[in-house]
Amino acid sequence: MKLNEYKRLSEEEQYRILWDEGVLIDACIEGEVKKLLYAIDNFYVELWSHAISNKVLWKLSFKQGKLLEKYLSKYPVEIDDDLKSL
Repeated sequence: MKLNEYKRLSEEEQYRILWDEGVLIDACIEGEVKKLLYAIDNFYVELWSHAISNKVLWKLSFKQGKLLEKYLSKYPVEIDDDLKSL
């Protein structure tokens, strides 16, 4: 499924696909907000929910950019010196 196809679906169908096909990539809690990053095929869905009630507060789907970079920056990549010459 492509991102534009996902965005054209109803909210109900988007959530069904998120729960059935989404792969949880990262999660964090900031205060009372739980932030979850899911991967679906070739795009991502960020979901914010209340940490206690689990009520969804916000959902956004995207492919790249600042929303993804904030997660990538949590996992620095070190390249072995042997691989640098490849």
